[in-house]
Amino acid sequence: MALEKIKSLRALMSSLALDALIVPTADPHQSEYLPDFWKTRAWLTGFTGSAGTAVITKNHAGLWTDSRYFIQAENELLPPFVLHKLKKRTPEYLAWLLENLEFGNTLGIDASLFSADEVEYFNAILAVKQIKVQAVGDVFEKLWTNRPPLVNNPVFIHDEAFTGKSRVEKIEKVRSQLINKKATHHLLSALDEIAWLLNIRGNDIEFNPVVTSYCLVSHHKTLLFIDAQKLSNPILETLNTDGIFVQPYEDISQILQQLNNKHVLWCNKAGLNHALFGQIDATCNLISEASIVSQLKAVKNPVEINHYKQAQIRDGVAMCNFLHWLEKTMLKKQMVSELDAARQVMLFRQEQKNYMGPSFNPISAYQANAALPHYSATVKNNTMLKPEGIYLIDSGGQYLDGTTDITRTVALGPVTNEQKTNFTLVLKGHIRVATTTFPEGTKGIHIDTLARLDLWRQGKDFGHGTGHGIGYFLNVHEGPQGLSPSSQGPGDTVLESGMMLTNEPGFYLKGAYGIRIENVLVCKPGENTGFLQFETITYCPLDKNLIKTELLNEQEIIWINNYHQNTYRLLKDKVSDELKSWLQEKTSPLY
Repeated sequence: MALEKIKSLRALMSSLALDALIVPTADPHQSEYLPDFWKTRAWLTGFTGSAGTAVITKNHAGLWTDSRYFIQAENELLPPFVLHKLKKRTPEYLAWLLENLEFGNTLGIDASLFSADEVEYFNAILAVKQIKVQAVGDVFEKLWTNRPPLVNNPVFIHDEAFTGKSRVEKIEKVRSQLINKKATHHLLSALDEIAWLLNIRGNDIEFNPVVTSYCLVSHHKTLLFIDAQKLSNPILETLNTDGIFVQPYEDISQILQQLNNKHVLWCNKAGLNHALFGQIDATCNLISEASIVSQLKAVKNPVEINHYKQAQIRDGVAMCNFLHWLEKTMLKKQMVSELDAARQVMLFRQEQKNYMGPSFNPISAYQANAALPHYSATVKNNTMLKPEGIYLIDSGGQYLDGTTDITRTVALGPVTNEQKTNFTLVLKGHIRVATTTFPEGTKGIHIDTLARLDLWRQGKDFGHGTGHGIGYFLNVHEGPQGLSPSSQGPGDTVLESGMMLTNEPGFYLKGAYGIRIENVLVCKPGENTGFLQFETITYCPLDKNLIKTELLNEQEIIWINNYHQNTYRLLKDKVSDELKSWLQEKTSPLY
């Protein structure tokens, strides 16, 4: 099948005089999760991972992805695609193109799927051999005959009781920064930023309650570019009352063309797609910096934080119900698969107040499958659980009052001494991050190191960041903050009070098992002026059967006991008597 697709694609490339074509994992809004319509790379290559880039030339078809997906790509890639393993998360395929294309060749891209900064970088790198980067539009429009349609789901309002601030207040904060920068307009293209600013939500992308749209804020009005069919009359009236005026989604190009040398447009070239950037009038003055909304959204207000803690309590109840169910199932030696377990954890969440759906597809992974950090159980690879070894469940929920993300690794029966040792090393790193105090101005890269120290001492490590920002009834992965070993992107962001991040170190032994422990943290002022600290706001027991207490120091044991005591205190009155007894045992002191 893939051979036929490549054959048809190469014929189309020939008609367009292309020597190569890049197929990214992207949509016009640079979203992490994609609408089915834009999953062109997956359709072409067979690889379903959430990160990867395909490159097709006249005689080669390759896929570049990072270490999180090596095994998955090896299992899923269809001939004739060849896996290229990224050494770093950078566009190494450009170096390959530079080496393999001829002087003066033409490289095709869909300019709506690459940021303006990316295309500028492409041109700079490939200029050495005068390789031309040619925008060719959506070539899959002709090739993908049964392509899923773009969805047109309705918009709903995220009530101010949950958001803590009105859309008018938020827009005024944006305008204040516009005035300070002497800018006249601010263009938003990231869907979660628009949803946050206007207190609207939708269902245009699976797992992410966002709405396909653009937004342009000026000193006196706000324009929302959206398919008006998504908006009911009451919502349209509410937006108009608040000074937000709706225009057709496609009109964004026309409005940008009308800007001139009297205007100063603030836009994020790292997130704005190149095709739309090209519509901005050449005389318009530009400020190319990170979106104002990105930073405002990252720092949660007290109302959001208080609501979020309540959502986490309910999520903790769901997780305890799931872990209790799993334990009973294993003791009875009933047949249960990874997919069964994934469905069950979602069913327990559905019982909770304000639940709107999962925040991502659960990672339900037994033994060797858990060695793949982004493993996805399917009908083809679905594995039966056994009352032995370890099981990893990484899951989360979307609630009106928060977005959750939690990972627990549990023993289903007898485990090895090695597994317990490595679990405890991961736990020590988790605790070090959770308990650290750090000066204001500290960046995520500095905290990331703390999670790895005990593993490093044993010659071990894990191949992903320690944590990511998390949205508030928005995207489960939210920037700009993160705990990452990279000096660019999230790892380079200064941490601030009110930011929320995950704390999820791990260890993965290929072909054997994987371990990860994940809680959500909120950053808050420390006890000393000028310092910050974290508060753990995920409430679910850690599996004591995997802990080697002899590897823990006194402070680590105190932290575990206190964490469990707090979990029991918050959940005990919200569960059944049977679950309460189970919870009491699971949260009892180590000693």
